Amino acid sequence: MDFFGLDIGSYSIKAVQLRKIQDKYQLVAVGSAPSTSKGLASEAESDLTALAENIKKLYQEAKVTTKNVISALPEDQVFTRVITLPKLSEEELTSALKWEAEQYVPIPLSEVTLAHQVIGETTQDTRQKTEVLLVAAPNRLIDKLLKVLKTAGLNPISLETEILAMSRSLVAPDSEATLLVDLGARATDIAIIEKGQVVFTRSISTAGEALTRAVAGALGLEAGQAEEYKKAYGVDPGKLEGKVSQAIEPILEVIVKEMEQAIQFYQQEKEKTVKRIVLTGGTAILPEVVPLLAKKLTFETQIGDPFSRVVQDSLLAKIPKNDLLFYTVAVGLAMKEI
Repeated sequence: MDFFGLDIGSYSIKAVQLRKIQDKYQLVAVGSAPSTSKGLASEAESDLTALAENIKKLYQEAKVTTKNVISALPEDQVFTRVITLPKLSEEELTSALKWEAEQYVPIPLSEVTLAHQVIGETTQDTRQKTEVLLVAAPNRLIDKLLKVLKTAGLNPISLETEILAMSRSLVAPDSEATLLVDLGARATDIAIIEKGQVVFTRSISTAGEALTRAVAGALGLEAGQAEEYKKAYGVDPGKLEGKVSQAIEPILEVIVKEMEQAIQFYQQEKEKTVKRIVLTGGTAILPEVVPLLAKKLTFETQIGDPFSRVVQDSLLAKIPKNDLLFYTVAVGLAMKEI
């Protein structure tokens, strides 16, 4: 079945259509367009209609050849957890997962849709255990996204979380344990990927916009100007007398501590060690962020390449190098096996 991946982000919308050729992919169509001011966060009918129009225009301009689409649910609006249960039948598992969901989903289960994926089995204290990735998505969010896609004239065939899509495009299935961190605008999403499976996930609200507010407050700037300073100087202590760096670093430290806790949790629970850190998201490409995180965490740290398994051709060459990272979710959606 032909389909394409559509990522409706906070600031932009990205579309990617791929064709699989053995263990590689050929880029069929690609493009981006501005999102609306509130994107999927809005409840206003007029905003959602405008968003659908932007998607429709992008679909046409990118020359996508199918109306079948897979899209992503914003990670900070869904509830995701990896849980360990005794080995159960499918019927018992479904019942157990509902009980587990009641423990951590902060809204009534009647208002969410539950989905799960068995990650694997382990042995603890001579007993067989099943590890399950459990996702709870608010029905209102699902209905809103489906309505936008259909209003845009598309045929939605699947929805999944952003972290699953990112893990697919940035971490090879046979890779060693990897800490994947999406330093986005409104949220930082953290996951540990082991042999192609998400074994830990967490989302926090400290992210790019918090860095911008810190710069604005420290330097007395308007938000737009603070954003430009952040992008230009990052955490380079040699630029602008280190003023931007000094404003940003305390916020980054919050993210670093969350990354450290994820690594420690994995080491304690699995008795294994994370081998590397892969970054994505706009904050990842700020000047000197990668070496700063590598130094603080003492792990090999790199910016991910969502197109690493895509054949290099003239269509891919048209994407500016600094923009490649922003297609991470869309590429991962386009790589989904149907």
